[in-house]
Amino acid sequence: MALDETTRQVNQRAVNALDEANHRLGEANFNVLRAVEPLEGLSKYTNAHDAALEELRAVSVRIGAAREDVSRRLTAESEGQ
Repeated sequence: MALDETTRQVNQRAVNALDEANHRLGEANFNVLRAVEPLEGLSKYTNAHDAALEELRAVSVRIGAAREDVSRRLTAESEGQ
């Protein structure tokens, strides 16, 4: 049936897009955490940059939440294949 094929194609596009997003979010979180490291080291000597450190940590938490949501959607779409 043509409609079924279209549905399968859309589902596959969704799986591919979600998989790519999940991968990119993992990379983004890794990079944010790498940015946290030097500021944590600096915290031993001064707290002048603690606001930036907290912002980066908050970004990491938000990326983690987004990745969790994308992962959940990826699982659901994958089960629909």
